[in-house]
Amino acid sequence: MRKRDGIIVWPVYLDSTLTRAQGRRIPKNLAAPEVTLNILMEAAKAIGLEFDAEPDKLYPRASRDQQGGGYIVLTNPQGHKKKRLLLMLAKSVRKIVAKREAAKKLAERKKGKKKRKRK
Repeated sequence: MRKRDGIIVWPVYLDSTLTRAQGRRIPKNLAAPEVTLNILMEAAKAIGLEFDAEPDKLYPRASRDQQGGGYIVLTNPQGHKKKRLLLMLAKSVRKIVAKREAAKKLAERKKGKKKRKRK
């Protein structure tokens, strides 16, 4: 086994739809629903953390039929503890998820409006 130069963060650590027994590492009120690897990478970029992604890995506790997966390895030059990094990521992830939800609602609202024909 090779030595890691950073901190491994799986998307399930920040997923509010999961329990702590299933892998969530932060409080539910700070987590976001259905966190993916892409959201996690976007959040790491947003807060200025350098990372390497491993998209083809599956979380060890996950069942074989679950889709998605992968993790990121964060470099930690400031020497933050893992919990602090997770909380920093969680804040950024919630912002990204909120923007995506707002964009979905706006698209649905626009789609729901029908053009009226003039007589």
